[in-house]
Order: sequence, then C-alpha cells, then structure tokens
Amino acid sequence: MAARNLTQKDLWKLFGSKGIASKVFHGKRAISKTQAKKLGAFVHVSVELFI
Repeated sequence: MAARNLTQKDLWKLFGSKGIASKVFHGKRAISKTQAKKLGAFVHVSVELFI
C-alpha cells in the first residue's frame, strides 16, 4: 500500500464497507477470497499474496 500511496480510504469500496475495510486494515478481520481477488486485480498482483 505504501509503494502505491494507498490508504484505507482508497480501499473501502473493494471491501464493501468502511467498517470491513477498517477491520481488515487493522488485522481484526481476514480477507475473504472474493476480497482478495478484487484487491489483487486493483493493485495488479497475484491473488495468492492475500490468501
């Protein structure tokens, strides 16, 4: 995220809500497979990095 200058605010739409994005960002919730796919596509990396 730092390399791409992304913040939690930039990612909340990928996760479906601000609350879920916040929990994932702070390590309180795991990333689902669907979210991992969306995040991988968004930052152009392999989905395996997030699973």
